[in-house]
Amino acid sequence: MSTREELVQSPGAAGSVVVLCLAAFVVMIDSTVVQVMVPALTVSFDAGLDDVLWVFNGFVIAYAALLITAGRLGGMYGPRRLLLAGVVVFALASLAGGLAPALPQLVAARVAQGVGGAMIVPQTLTLIAAVFPAERRGAALGLVSATMALAAVLGPVGGGLVVATWGWRWVFLVNVPVCLAVVVLARRWVPSGGTAVRTRLDGGGVVLIGTGLAVVAYALVGEGRLLWLVPAAGLIAVFVAWQRRHPAPLMPPDVFRERGFLVAGSIGAVQFGVLAGLMLLVSVRIQGELGGDAIDTGLALLPMAVAAGVVSPVAGWLSDRIGGGPIMAAGMACLGAGVIGFALPALGTTVAALALAGVGVGLVMAPASTEAIRGLAPHLVPAASGMLNTARQAASLLGVAVIGGIAQHGPGAHPTAAAVLTAVALLSAICGLFLLPRHVSDDALTNRP
Repeated sequence: MSTREELVQSPGAAGSVVVLCLAAFVVMIDSTVVQVMVPALTVSFDAGLDDVLWVFNGFVIAYAALLITAGRLGGMYGPRRLLLAGVVVFALASLAGGLAPALPQLVAARVAQGVGGAMIVPQTLTLIAAVFPAERRGAALGLVSATMALAAVLGPVGGGLVVATWGWRWVFLVNVPVCLAVVVLARRWVPSGGTAVRTRLDGGGVVLIGTGLAVVAYALVGEGRLLWLVPAAGLIAVFVAWQRRHPAPLMPPDVFRERGFLVAGSIGAVQFGVLAGLMLLVSVRIQGELGGDAIDTGLALLPMAVAAGVVSPVAGWLSDRIGGGPIMAAGMACLGAGVIGFALPALGTTVAALALAGVGVGLVMAPASTEAIRGLAPHLVPAASGMLNTARQAASLLGVAVIGGIAQHGPGAHPTAAAVLTAVALLSAICGLFLLPRHVSDDALTNRP
């Protein structure tokens, strides 16, 4: 049975995937587009680089801090309702950003965008879990993953073209009609996502984990702030203790009893960390050593994004049939090999290495999500989705911080950075191969010759 046939088995299923891809795309592309706007913003607001960077930092901190809470709220009030609310918040914040008269107002708009993005992204996994049975989710998750991979790379390229043609304000204003389209289409095609579980929100947990994650993000997005990780660790430790005593914890303990969630979720997070570190190495080589700009970096990364986009739906389809463990193991091995290939002195290996890394990314993204929620009860999926996305965001920031710290010692340190990324990737490959069970779908058994 083809991927397309699977997606149209339930009414509106294909339309739901389209809407969720579009919603994820607009969030992801705005998370990567700011780097090409920095020169224009410094001129427009007559501001220094440190001040302008808060246009990026404000988004990241708000986004990372609220993913867990937004996932839980999706379970309480319905994922479609949270998705729609998040899209509206994102649209209004984009409009405010495009019309911002001064830098503080733009930073505030970006924080609001981060809030909206945090409301949107966890609901995509929850809604796919509601629309598709466990043995049919991989293909849909593959399409969403492919969209996010493409958006991460197209952000600098498309954003650069928009800034050069119409100005930086249109990078934000163009989001408004896209968000309106998502709202209209979601109301028509996206189901409610099952029965909302109305429990009392863990307010203390929201404050503790939100503050702790915000401090973690603050520590990792800038230089010289790593000491902030100490109070962040303290807040998270208090949060864990709080969760053990709360009758309706923000992070239900039953989620952590599922081995698939722990192993697949960890591999998915590691993949994001390795990918972020690799993208930083690409940026350093293109913009630092070769004198290019952010658009050149985006173009250099395009083979990786295209490879990930092509492979991800196929990997998701395969994970429905044979389980995600072997696929993720192969993916992390390809990602590690791609990192090593990129670090080789011969620049002729760059395109092939990045394409191989993209194949690895495509092999991991959808199966990681599929396996993480495969064994979870439906009412646990919203909370799990928020935790998975939080782990991935934190791993991305950590990957940039670690590899940035190594790479700042000059080109001679790049092989060391690549070796660290490859070692982590290969260790994850071993975990995927041996720690996850092999699943075979009913269709695979029925169609076996």
